[in-house]
Amino acid sequence: VGSQEVLGDAIVAMGSPPALESMQMSLRGIQVLMPKVRTIRMLGSAALKLAWVANGRLTAYWQYDLSSWDVAAGSLLVQEAGGTFTDLAGQDYTLFTRKICASNGNIHNDLLRVLREEANI
Repeated sequence: VGSQEVLGDAIVAMGSPPALESMQMSLRGIQVLMPKVRTIRMLGSAALKLAWVANGRLTAYWQYDLSSWDVAAGSLLVQEAGGTFTDLAGQDYTLFTRKICASNGNIHNDLLRVLREEANI
């Protein structure tokens, strides 16, 4: 995982959720995160983004409406690399978790706080 310690240095990825409600929450998240992070990226698959969090290319990744087959292997990559992988409430990941957040661990709580408190996610 990367070594960034503050949200302002973070390269954060997110995905494009399929449902309208999830899309609206994602747009709120982008709106509040954009001025607080180095940049926000929208890339390919969830598996790719999680692998890039694990190897430090991305600092964090969050998304809605994912299935276990999208993220189960990637969650292990992130955790084994020393990162943190939870749901958007900060609870441990389970195979039933649909809203995820993966990070290097250093910025995890700050990222979740911004998404929950400022974007009302």
